[in-house]
Amino acid sequence: MPERATTTTLRRLTLESGDQEDMPQREMASGTVETLAPMLERALAGDPQVRIPPTDYWFKARQLASEGSPDDALRVEFGTVSVGDVAITEMTVRPPATNGDPAILMTSIGGWLQAVAAGSLGSRPAADRIAYEISGLENGIAWTWLEMRGYATRFQNLTSPLEVLFSAGGGMLTTVVQEPGQTPEVCVLVQNSPDAVGRLSPDPQVSLQARLFRMGGVYLLPLVAQVGDTWYESWINPCADEGDGLAELEILAAQSRIVFLIYDGTSLEPENTVQVPNHLAGQLNEMRQRLEGATPWTTEGFAAAREELYAAYPTPRDLIYGPDVF
Repeated sequence: MPERATTTTLRRLTLESGDQEDMPQREMASGTVETLAPMLERALAGDPQVRIPPTDYWFKARQLASEGSPDDALRVEFGTVSVGDVAITEMTVRPPATNGDPAILMTSIGGWLQAVAAGSLGSRPAADRIAYEISGLENGIAWTWLEMRGYATRFQNLTSPLEVLFSAGGGMLTTVVQEPGQTPEVCVLVQNSPDAVGRLSPDPQVSLQARLFRMGGVYLLPLVAQVGDTWYESWINPCADEGDGLAELEILAAQSRIVFLIYDGTSLEPENTVQVPNHLAGQLNEMRQRLEGATPWTTEGFAAAREELYAAYPTPRDLIYGPDVF
């Protein structure tokens, strides 16, 4: 059986207006697929109205078969409990024709237009908000189906940050998230054992610090967090993923807050969420400026330099408070 064509772009077409927009996969908020996949499976198994908590939105879905293929397209209807069983929007998602082509999302807002005319969605601002939020759900479910059926693969080593964290058995990762209509933001994901997470207070003390090292021609930038009495580390590699590492540093240096999501490894939902001011902004911006124009290094070179650094700074706390020996 030939391999399926894959894509990293979703082309959204609104049938009533003719509007067209390309949406890169990287703009999909972290955790969206993990959250929506079980719901989509329920819908495809025949659930006539899958609710999307904590909203009152619902959807139902079916796959459209063609020439013996069970999943050539996905058909989804969306509505709200307040309006009833009448669909507000309907969409069809078709996979890419060949590798690199965009997948196609065709959406119809005919039901929404009728509901607006009837006044059943409230004021026009309220109706516009509903349309905006459902369009975000359409995008999320489209990417979920594409990934579930092998037409799209996840960034970050084909897995989500949470899957990487859970498979490692704990630790810390940073990830860039972007909610619809918001600017990108770097969040910190932390995992420990259920017992350790359970011992944390409802409002635990958290801190994040950074330091920049240079090993030969390689720059190493560890981020070190203290959550309660436990220390964690993660690394920003500015040369990773064709410059995505440097973009992550730029985003982190620009944001005013840092959100910590604390997991115990048993659920995709965090056990605790803590927000702190970003006191690192100025320091990280200085680091970013030092890295501009640096000669790129390979992933293998980064890994070797980090192992050499570990010999002098074996613990996360050492990475911040250890003496300068290089």
